[in-house]
Amino acid sequence: MKDKRIYLLAQFDENTNKTLAGIYGKLVQAGLSGEQTKGIPYHFTLGSFDLESEAKVLERVQAVSLKSKAFDITLSHIGLFGLRVLFLAPSMNTELLNLYRDLVPDESISGCHNWVAHATILIDSPENIQAAATIAAQSFSPFAAKIESIGVYEFFPKKFLAEYKLPD
Repeated sequence: MKDKRIYLLAQFDENTNKTLAGIYGKLVQAGLSGEQTKGIPYHFTLGSFDLESEAKVLERVQAVSLKSKAFDITLSHIGLFGLRVLFLAPSMNTELLNLYRDLVPDESISGCHNWVAHATILIDSPENIQAAATIAAQSFSPFAAKIESIGVYEFFPKKFLAEYKLPD
């Protein structure tokens, strides 16, 4: 229970999820399914918090979602975290930075700031990530995505806590 945390996810619209699922589907066709958490929408993880902070986090997310709006962002490039994670990343914009800053208070960030907005496509072995990167690169071109909600989850195991829609 000590390892469990609350996570905030900036979640995409249905069209973006279909596009990302299409890229992932090509990987599955090639026999690459990965170790990433299944059964959650594609997203950018905005931050994580101790379980004891759940009520405060939910209150903050609700307040921020009422004053924020859904927004477009371009998923512009493919990236890697070492040779274990393949992801798509955005061209950063003000709306995403503001959402992040509103939801993740400065006091929860310790030391070097290392948040990287990304949508994980595959977590796997180095050899599988190398194969997946080639497949993804062949089928990827930048596209407009839309952030339309904030999901709140507890991990691990995965437990859905709440979703807050961002108005259009």
